[in-house]
Amino acid sequence: MSSSTEPTAEQIVASPAVPGDLNAEMHRAAKPFSRSTLVLAGLVVLAIAFGGGAWTHAAFGSSSSSSAPARPAGGAQGGQQAGTGQQGGGFRGAGGRGTTGTVDHVDGTTVYVKTAQGADVKVSTSDSTTVGVTQPGKLSDLKPGSTVVVEGQAGSDGTVTAQAITQEAAR
Repeated sequence: MSSSTEPTAEQIVASPAVPGDLNAEMHRAAKPFSRSTLVLAGLVVLAIAFGGGAWTHAAFGSSSSSSAPARPAGGAQGGQQAGTGQQGGGFRGAGGRGTTGTVDHVDGTTVYVKTAQGADVKVSTSDSTTVGVTQPGKLSDLKPGSTVVVEGQAGSDGTVTAQAITQEAAR
């Protein structure tokens, strides 16, 4: 039994825990990520946030009234407002880009729509307003009691200037 190959307990306690500077070793262990790793992680987070914002805008964002194409007949089914995924009527978005409800009556180039909340909305039309009744139609094709989707801009007096009116198929 040779005791010269194995250190004694006193020798183990007397020897340093790590060779070199213990302070430097502790600082290196306390910072597991380098500056370049943190910068790259930040760029990845920004890219994900940008992609999520782009997706959210594509899924829920509003389109400008001048570049919005006319909706084909039956474009919004089941009383859903176009682009919102919400049931019911009323104005969509802060700009009041449309309404859903039933036709109360048609007076010349003006359509009166009653929303699901019971509000009466005056809808003005022009020669460029498209009207769809399962197939392209005219204002005279809109009948009281039918459900319509009106796309257009609300004025300061609450009158909607229609770009398109789509009458939904009867259920």
